[in-house]
This record gives sequence, C-alpha cells and structure tokens, in this order.
Amino acid sequence: MAEEYTLHKFKVYLSESFDPKFNLSIEEWLMDCSEPDEVILFLWQNENTIVIGRNQNPYKECDVKKLKEDDVCLIRRLSGGGAVYHDLGNLNFTFIASDSNYDVENNLKVIIDAIDKFGIKSFFNGRNDLLVDERKFSGNAFLSDKGKSCHHGTLLVDVNLDKLSRYLTVSPLKLKSKGIESVLSRVVNLKEICPQMTIESLKAALITSFNEFYNTEAITMTLNENEIDVAKYVEKYKSWEWNYSESPDFSLVLENKFDWGIFEINLELSDGKIANCRIFTDSIELEDFKVLEKSLVNVQFKRSDILCVIEKYIRGGKIKQGLCSFISDKIHI
Repeated sequence: MAEEYTLHKFKVYLSESFDPKFNLSIEEWLMDCSEPDEVILFLWQNENTIVIGRNQNPYKECDVKKLKEDDVCLIRRLSGGGAVYHDLGNLNFTFIASDSNYDVENNLKVIIDAIDKFGIKSFFNGRNDLLVDERKFSGNAFLSDKGKSCHHGTLLVDVNLDKLSRYLTVSPLKLKSKGIESVLSRVVNLKEICPQMTIESLKAALITSFNEFYNTEAITMTLNENEIDVAKYVEKYKSWEWNYSESPDFSLVLENKFDWGIFEINLELSDGKIANCRIFTDSIELEDFKVLEKSLVNVQFKRSDILCVIEKYIRGGKIKQGLCSFISDKIHI
C-alpha cells in the first residue's frame, strides 16, 4: 500500500465555520484548485441546514414554510442524490482526488476503519448509505468534473432526529415534480451505539484512519472565512437562482375556498419561473381572472413577485386581500 501512494500528496482540511455557504464553497474550491497528485480529506459541519441534491426540487423535498419559520438554511449541492439535514450533531466528510487517484472503496475503507475504532461494525449497502445493523448513519453522494472526483457524505453522531424528520416532510400541496425524490430511511445516531463518541473524537479517528490507510502523515490545515477568500463561490451558494430556480420543472396546484368563491390556480414552473398558468373559479364577482392568469406567465416563482402581480391586476379589494393572504401562506420563498 505504501509504495503505491508514495508519489501522492495527502492533505486534511478542517473547517472552523458552520456556514453551509462557506463549506460548500470550500468543497468546490478544492475541486477546482487541488493539484492532480493530491488526495484530500475535508471535514466540516453545518448548523441547521437542509442540503438538497443537484437535481432535486426543494418544494418537493422539504417543508419550506417550516424552514423559514425556524431559520433553517436550504442550499443545493453540486452532487446528485437525496436531501439531508445537517446540524452540529452531524459531521460531514469529503474526499477529493484526480480521477486517476480516486477510489471510492478506499474512501469507504477509511470511514469504516474509523468507525471500527469505536467498536462499531459498519458496512456500505452498495447504493449510497453506510449502515449499522441495517440502520443508516451515513448518506453518500458522488461527483466527477474536470478530471476531479468528489465523494462526500454525512456521519450522524448526535443529530436531532425529530428535526430531521420534521423538515424533510413535505407539506401536503398538490405538486408533481420531475426531479429526484429522497427516500427517508431508518436512521441511527452513532452516539446511541457508542455513548463515548463525540464529533471531535470522530474527527481524530478519521484523520488517523486516513493516515494509516495511506501510510502517511497528512498535512492538516484549518480553514475559516478570514483565512481564505471563496467569495465568488459563496455568491452562487447564497443565491435564489442556484438554490431554487435550478429545480427541475414541476407543476403545482393551489386551491382555497373564499367567501366570494372557490379559487384554484394551476402553475407549471420551469427554470424558477411560471411557464404556464391556469385559474379556475366559481366566483361571480366582476373580476377578470384571465388578466391575472396571463400576467403571471414568466414571473419568477417568488412570493414577493407573485404578490406584486396580484396587487397590480386584481381590482377588488376583498379578492386582492384574500389572494395575497392565501399566496403568502402557501409560498414561502
């Protein structure tokens, strides 16, 4: 093993930030800027965050209203796969290497050996998860771009499982999506199996396992917002365009009964905008809903933008007030 990797440079990065925008920016920066002979392990944590896969629809994956109410960040990552919840009871890992040096089995061996140091026998299920006794403690995802490959995932140590379940449960809207949907699995915190485990002890075990596997003494570096400038990446990860408009095309039906009649709006969305709109109502009020229907086409699927259109094109005060309240309650971005 040692001879095979003598020409490689091994590095370990530890993030001191809990900001998902910074941490995902570091991950992309490492993909872009690491040298071809480097093999990298990056360990990081996010505070109160839902991370969705590259091809997922946030409206389908989680209760956006609850995220807003509880100040939980929603962010889209570069890799595919399902949605995950991060808090400070979770440790994230990332392996990055050039395609020629990249081996998923090696990465998994490093993780499994680290978990084994706590007396926990784990295994990879051949899909995307690491399990203990058929219970999931780690979800994994993969990415390859520009000659570099990335393998990253979660390690549940002491995650708030109630919040995980609550935020990843979608509110009951009539929504049809063409994107990838997550499957909630039976999960377990590693601390439940080994009460002595902490985030810091798991970090240390992972670094030791990494060094043992490659027979090296990797350079270990800490990173924070003051030490490295990844502003151009952060701009992307904090943008509505990246996190929401990158969603797959989907359709949405919103319906409500007002004292002036039943109102149903059918929306087809593409690239974050309303591509088509149909409104149905049994209202006998003198209101031209066809004007609203046409005026919503090409509007961004944002609450503020939709409310502006309603304010502009609905004349009746009672109907305007009712629709604005209804949209504010159903659309939360």
